[in-house]
Amino acid sequence: MSGRVAFVTSGARGLGHATVRALFAAGWDVFFTFGKSEQEAANLIAEAERLGRRAGCRRTDLFNPHQVRAALHACEALFGRVDAVVHNFGPFVFERVALADYTDDMWRMMADGNLTNFFWLYRDAVPGMRARRFGRFVTLGFDGAGRAAGWAWRAPYAAAKSALASLTRSIAREEREHGITANMVCPGDIRGEAKMQRIVEAPRGPDGRRLPVGEDVGRVVAFLCSEESAYINGTVIEVTGGEDVLGIRREGRDARDAR
Repeated sequence: MSGRVAFVTSGARGLGHATVRALFAAGWDVFFTFGKSEQEAANLIAEAERLGRRAGCRRTDLFNPHQVRAALHACEALFGRVDAVVHNFGPFVFERVALADYTDDMWRMMADGNLTNFFWLYRDAVPGMRARRFGRFVTLGFDGAGRAAGWAWRAPYAAAKSALASLTRSIAREEREHGITANMVCPGDIRGEAKMQRIVEAPRGPDGRRLPVGEDVGRVVAFLCSEESAYINGTVIEVTGGEDVLGIRREGRDARDAR
């Protein structure tokens, strides 16, 4: 994938970190945003140098449209192009909160952080992709986002991600004539430091099965960014290991409550 450049939101930690590393392995140069994880960002830049890849990063408030635009333009200034946008960022409320108890600010955090800022990225990145007749957009959702599944106690998050799935499919239909694809990846229940682990480091569960790690998701994202994925478009791909993640219940709680 020589010469291709990917832009990844929130790439210093978690699934974003795993995605950046998977893109390095696939031959991409990568620009990523980060918030507080300055040391982790520096470590990724150093890793890129060891691998012979180019990388850049920028501290970015992804709720601020001007900073989002500035980060994308910084990528273009450094590398001259943006061939793929991976929207990994997405705030989540781990506490159980009834929809009626959400404040306006909490609602806007879910809507802007999971949906609106991707629109900003798409709008600024797509002209260059159209001109080059190549582009990839990959968003991240949750198990059930593609079918607009309801999620008790996480309703604003579920609504924003389901809307993001619809937006992703709409982009696929509008941009396919320009050689641009858009797909969503929905991770399984990957927790804590496992989000940054490689497959060879994956722990085993009590039943002996390998547990999911970030590289499982990163590899799928990297493939969707590739030229070989050209006929995969407008698709929601669940990387869950066959688990019904949203349906898991533990003593009356859903899977996220146990974090």
